[in-house]
Amino acid sequence: SPSYYSRPLIPAFCAQLQNMYFYRMKHICIILIGIISIVSCKNKPTPSKGAGENQADTTSSYMPINDFISEDIKQVDSFAGGILLKTSGTVKKDSAFIQPEKFKQLAAMFSSPELDSTIFNNQFSETSLMDESTNMLNFIYTAKNDQSQIRKAIVYVSPGVSTDKVNRIYLEKELKSGDTIISQKLTWKLRQYLIIAEIRQTTGGYESTSIRKAIWDAQLYAD
Repeated sequence: SPSYYSRPLIPAFCAQLQNMYFYRMKHICIILIGIISIVSCKNKPTPSKGAGENQADTTSSYMPINDFISEDIKQVDSFAGGILLKTSGTVKKDSAFIQPEKFKQLAAMFSSPELDSTIFNNQFSETSLMDESTNMLNFIYTAKNDQSQIRKAIVYVSPGVSTDKVNRIYLEKELKSGDTIISQKLTWKLRQYLIIAEIRQTTGGYESTSIRKAIWDAQLYAD
């Protein structure tokens, strides 16, 4: 059976993908789609207040980033090979295989309550586009306020005939630890690797940078 990140997408998501492609079609198609949408909306029954039906529809509109990453972590846990961690930064460069516990510590940086469906839908805005240079659909989520640790999230999807596969996930985070501001740019390439790029700045003006890349696809060890 297909994995979570390659399964057929939920109806609301599929409808969104269809709308993204329809802009290329002739103007008459757009008019017809608009007419059909209007008729459907008029005929759709109004849900009763407090029934709770709308919550499922609402929470299904954004991509379940936490679920995608959790599913990939399970795949790594069942993988018999090693996990190679490459580190570079202001001071040194290093490369070594790590234990699963260390990998889970790094992976935890990608999880956040802010990505849970209800908070995610309410606190982030969504835009989407088709990147013709990569042939990928980009779903871009931007925080609505500057108090959020996650400032931006992007899900890159490779469209397919029957299923659409999530290719990678990108996050931008900003947090504070004492007098240090930490800016992070995180990339999770499903089935292959993760990257954590971090800049730390103190109020005294000191700055340090580091990049950590954990690879579990053995074909990419030499990259």
